[in-house]
Amino acid sequence: MLRFIYDGSFDGFLSVIYNCYYNKIPKSIEREDSYNLDMLFEDDFIITDTVESNKVSKAIVEKISKVTLIHVYKSFLSETQGIELKLLEYIQMGFRLGSKINDYLTNEIVNEIQRYSNKVGTEAHRFLGLVRFQEFKGILYAPIEPTYNIVELIGNHFKERLTNENWIIHDVKRKIGIVYENNEWILRDLKFEKLESHEAEELFYQNLWKVFHKSVSIKERSNEKLQMQNMPKKYWNNLIEMK
Repeated sequence: MLRFIYDGSFDGFLSVIYNCYYNKIPKSIEREDSYNLDMLFEDDFIITDTVESNKVSKAIVEKISKVTLIHVYKSFLSETQGIELKLLEYIQMGFRLGSKINDYLTNEIVNEIQRYSNKVGTEAHRFLGLVRFQEFKGILYAPIEPTYNIVELIGNHFKERLTNENWIIHDVKRKIGIVYENNEWILRDLKFEKLESHEAEELFYQNLWKVFHKSVSIKERSNEKLQMQNMPKKYWNNLIEMK
């Protein structure tokens, strides 16, 4: 049985899709940082090629739709076990059916891909209001721990709102982040643990924010269930006002 191994990047995955159309279809697609040797498989290591990945993304947009490419990208960011093979099937269907593929909601694969795409999109939108920056000698730093790999999806939002600042949003769990300077942000490996500022001015403003948050809260109108829906407890670890 054939197995494709790739580097875990989206360009790498699209390179896998490219190879699927010019070689045999694999029985498994796995990331090189998590696969295990298995004598049942014949492993083929796919090298990431941006020329190939660009051809695939262009073909998806032109022969299926831009919406389909967005669903592919967001679903890929869910990092769900086995998502690669499901996306391969979804893309194959798309090339057969064209843009109407996304109307086939009774199809298990179409339904599942759209469901993961929506979950990732929802979490990315939620984090637009959940990122809390601390200041480290003129650099703004924010640790986050999202369920999905959404850090790239929120970069442009903060670029527009913090244009004149230097900042970092750090996905602590995945040890990656976006670093913004000189009006551009890039995705980088950040191989360090979560940082906590101990600068006096930063601690002063953190305490001020906590006092403000407490002062505007109305105890009689507290709705913990609604609060948990909008701001799940799994995110509280990085919210200054919840510490």
